[in-house]
Amino acid sequence: MPSPTLPTPSAAPHVPVLVQQGVWAALAWQVQDFTERSGLRCVVSIDIDPDVPAPQGAHAAATCWIFQEMLTNVARHAQATEVLIRVCAKPGDLTLLVKDNGRGAPPSAFERFDAHGVPGMRACAGQHGGWLQIRSEPGQGTQLILSMPLAHAVLNAMPSAMPGAALPQGKAA
Repeated sequence: MPSPTLPTPSAAPHVPVLVQQGVWAALAWQVQDFTERSGLRCVVSIDIDPDVPAPQGAHAAATCWIFQEMLTNVARHAQATEVLIRVCAKPGDLTLLVKDNGRGAPPSAFERFDAHGVPGMRACAGQHGGWLQIRSEPGQGTQLILSMPLAHAVLNAMPSAMPGAALPQGKAA
């Protein structure tokens, strides 16, 4: 199987918000934009611990790009009427959940190299110490969970982060 070509996160429309206001504002903007544009009933929960430092730089851009892809795939492929969206940041971890009541697909559909950007999302998450889990069955909708370690983002933002120290490894999904 060919390795996926990783996308350029800077090409995404959320970038001005990300650059000017930070990742928390960019994620909130993405949720609002999706809710307004999709026409789907959206149940939204955003829970960001105020003591959690926001991811920066490439880690923040990757997180926003993957989240945008998760939402875009629902709009393009799910044929859903309702979407549950959760953004949860707590010490050490950022979790993004998108669950729809759409048509779903067999798990094998998400393993193909051309599976609507899924290999690129997984590779991008893995490069930043995170993972993407997908649960789906035909007629049962799809649930995507992105987990990104916030400690990894802080270490990557620190130029003098202990040379030779191992960074957290992503969980295979």
